[in-house]
Amino acid sequence: MEKRLSVAIAHYDDLDGAYFTIQDIRKELTFNGRQDLLQQIEFVICENNPDSNHAKELKNFAIQNLAPERSLSYTIQRENKGTAVAKDSAISAANGEFILMLDSHVLLCPTTRVFEKLFEFMDKNPETNNLYNGPLVYDNCKSVSTHFRDTWGGGMWGGWATSWKCSCGDFYYDLESSAGQVAVRSTKDSKIIKNCPVCGHDFSLLEEDNYYKVLSECGHSLAVKTFDEEPFEIFGQGTGCFFVRKEAWLGYNKYARGFGGEECYIHEKFRQSGSKTFCLPFLAWMHKFHRVETPGYPLEHYYKVRNYVLEYVELGLDLTPVYDYFVKQNDFDEIVYNSFVREAKYLHNKE
Repeated sequence: MEKRLSVAIAHYDDLDGAYFTIQDIRKELTFNGRQDLLQQIEFVICENNPDSNHAKELKNFAIQNLAPERSLSYTIQRENKGTAVAKDSAISAANGEFILMLDSHVLLCPTTRVFEKLFEFMDKNPETNNLYNGPLVYDNCKSVSTHFRDTWGGGMWGGWATSWKCSCGDFYYDLESSAGQVAVRSTKDSKIIKNCPVCGHDFSLLEEDNYYKVLSECGHSLAVKTFDEEPFEIFGQGTGCFFVRKEAWLGYNKYARGFGGEECYIHEKFRQSGSKTFCLPFLAWMHKFHRVETPGYPLEHYYKVRNYVLEYVELGLDLTPVYDYFVKQNDFDEIVYNSFVREAKYLHNKE
């Protein structure tokens, strides 16, 4: 049967995570009677550290259990280390018309329903060029973050946020608390606003200790009360889970290395191409952030800063936020930063 959907996983020394991510999908579709969907799915593994014991065991598992079902595409990215380059390699190796990219430690919520909805979505949107994310579900299985807002923190571009929907039904926003006051940001472009641009609702009187009650009484609600809500545009989102038509994928910066710099950049790249970036409420996912051991791949600020500089120069963005956050606020070496800028301008042929 044709493999319409590729579940792509970039792997680096995370056998347990990759095993449970893959097996959760296979067992849930099998034991919920949706083998018809499973037969249309291939698993794509891009191995970024092929000589490790994790890699060898994962490859053995995949060959023994996925290859006989003709549901395995396996590729190696040995030369270049990094999440962006490995994800690009996985997508390139995929045979499906659509790609569901998952980190090797992500669970879908609930798995069977997510795939049922994805196949329905593929049928209704066969030519879409947009990028789709879903809400992150936290470990308490209740709280969600629907998107990233345009802020810097934790060594990265983007801060987790939860979207609300105005009572008019046509405007989505999130709330940012500071000094007892609440700033309202558009979920679509992360700009701070005072009034709903659709119905004019006044947000200026919101206070930190009563905003939930005030908004609820005015008919506003969380954008994802259930996972059946309508899609809405977002500024960005974590890329531990995203969904895209293969031919619409624009690719990460080809010079990026190491960990970091994927989120918000790839969303802006899609917007600059004329496409949009959406939250699909049904595409709910849980991410394992907890670790006992330090990851084997490089996590240094060096790679993050270099990636952001490369990406900002590629897209023609003002580098000031990168400089201010890493150099001014976090004491990153300015000489090294400037060398990244020179390198990026040279590689992208920009003055």
